Amino acid sequence: MQRDDIQKLGAQAARDGLTLWDCPYFRAAAMPGHTGESISEWRSKIEAWEAGWMNARTPAQPPPGSYSRRMARAPAGFQT
Repeated sequence: MQRDDIQKLGAQAARDGLTLWDCPYFRAAAMPGHTGESISEWRSKIEAWEAGWMNARTPAQPPPGSYSRRMARAPAGFQT
């Protein structure tokens, strides 16, 4: 499967609401020990899928597991 095709699958997964952990290349049957492909080939597929997934996300949607670094502010009129 070509990189563009894999990216399209990742983008579709993002639109369907799947997470980065849903990458099909993380399944045991798709790992190098089962497929016989090199680790670099397998990793390239993961990177392509993740790139498609990330490109399909809107800027308002951070990746799962990330958190906002905004600091909480005291309400107006609150004194410490």
